[in-house]
Amino acid sequence: MTGMANHPIYSDPYELFRSVVRQEKDQQGPVLHETNFMEQFILVPVNRNGHRQAVIMIGPTTHQKLNDPLCTTLLNDYGIPNEERSKWLVYWRNLPFMNRLQFLHICVSTNWMINQEVLEITDVFQSSLKYGVAHQQKENELALAERREFSIFHEGMEDANHMMALISNGDKTELMRMLANVTNDTSHTEGQSKRSYIRSIKNLAIGGIALSSHAAVEGGLNEELASTLSELHIQHIEELNELALIQAAAFGAIVDFVDRVDQVRKNRSSKPVQICKEYIYLHLFEEIPLQQLAVLSGLNASYLSQLFKKETGLSLTNYIQKERIEESKKLLDHTNDSISTICARLTFYDQAHFVKVFKKHAGVTPKQYRNRS
Repeated sequence: MTGMANHPIYSDPYELFRSVVRQEKDQQGPVLHETNFMEQFILVPVNRNGHRQAVIMIGPTTHQKLNDPLCTTLLNDYGIPNEERSKWLVYWRNLPFMNRLQFLHICVSTNWMINQEVLEITDVFQSSLKYGVAHQQKENELALAERREFSIFHEGMEDANHMMALISNGDKTELMRMLANVTNDTSHTEGQSKRSYIRSIKNLAIGGIALSSHAAVEGGLNEELASTLSELHIQHIEELNELALIQAAAFGAIVDFVDRVDQVRKNRSSKPVQICKEYIYLHLFEEIPLQQLAVLSGLNASYLSQLFKKETGLSLTNYIQKERIEESKKLLDHTNDSISTICARLTFYDQAHFVKVFKKHAGVTPKQYRNRS
């Protein structure tokens, strides 16, 4: 931190260090930390014998090419008093520019020198994103469950096209590299919202999510699921008012889509079996008669049962049970619903039957699962 302009908030550089480290105190590995004031830092823990002994911080730098109009807009967005604005302008003008990809390379190199641990830059970038959006992923899963249960579940064009292709192909590794190399260019936001830079970034994020949703459908993701996920991610972004969180949420949404496409492609089935899988996913909180699946797939019930078992290794009954148990795990993890309530929501005959089936698939009872350490 030597040689940089005085920080407008922290006169002592070590106070800045402590404030950044405090926010990432639970992170176990190296992390890229970004603030709402266009700063980025690298934090690399010094690990010895499995314990963190110290933390090395590199920064601040900025991944944003700052100019006076952008700085003025940010100062307005965050309500910085006039008498303090000159400090921020001097500080920002002295921040060295470095895009994320360069900074992430420094991060993994430093981690290797300190901890002799080999990491990919995509590992660090995804870990940084997950730390910021884990809670929202939990909220999305619960919202998806509720919508199924209550039947309402029903940087340039070339770069954008490349990103859409990566999502459609389920290529998460290359997508993470592309996102890590993104450098914000204020020219992309001109004309969208002169009053608020944050509003402009929200607009870009919402557009990106809509395109990502379309690309995910092209890659095989169920259209209803993609639409609902898009709605949930956009709603979350609209609720945010901090630049760093908006950006993390937007990247997290894009990664969510590519993850789901990758899963679909890995489990690709024949059209009749895929139709059954999608119907089962969307109707886990309802009775699912075999005859209904037969009608949807266009096959007779007996042949459909044989085909499904051949492709998945599970009978339709066991597959539905397995999917309901996976859903019940999420409800046990993320809600305070009683076991009897979860049992009823997922249409098990009674609690004893639910416990028996849960233990068959999970190896423990629902109570043991919820109380695990």
